[in-house]
Amino acid sequence: MSQSPASSERAEVSFCPYCHQGFEGRSECPEHELTLIPFHELPRRADRLLDEVAFLVDPRLGRSAPLLGAALVLVGFIAPFARSSRLEASALEVAIDGAGNLWLTPGAVIVLLWILWQRRRRDTMRAARAAVLGLALGGLLPLIYTCRRIGIVAEARGATVDWLVGLWLMVAGLLVAAFGSRRFGDGR
Repeated sequence: MSQSPASSERAEVSFCPYCHQGFEGRSECPEHELTLIPFHELPRRADRLLDEVAFLVDPRLGRSAPLLGAALVLVGFIAPFARSSRLEASALEVAIDGAGNLWLTPGAVIVLLWILWQRRRRDTMRAARAAVLGLALGGLLPLIYTCRRIGIVAEARGATVDWLVGLWLMVAGLLVAAFGSRRFGDGR
């Protein structure tokens, strides 16, 4: 069953230049009584602020620093963390082998990522600034405690400890997230 050419043609959709509503088969906006125009002629609103982001890794609205910080911490957690004269281990291995408090650092980052997942609008991101700062600074505490504890044990046994790239990546990531929390939700 073939359609006639007239019925297969669709009426052109035109838009009101004031309310940006689309109308099919009309020449005038019923509410504003303005002549409708094609989509490509609609006036752009370049000065309008962005109020919401659509996906998790969108760096706008001040989300780039917490995202970068979270990524650095997660990479640093699996990178080499500490080296002794006989042993080299990542923070993951140290956490598995007995420093259970070290799990709080990636745990804080996972909660930070959850905040980034849930908070997509400008006002909700601004409301979460203190939480992002608290998570970033709270993630530093287990690192400081574990490093101090490893240093004390190594000193008692006469060994030396070299801190490797994993520690510095995690510290840098948490500091980036902490300083970035100040602009979380800003569009500048």
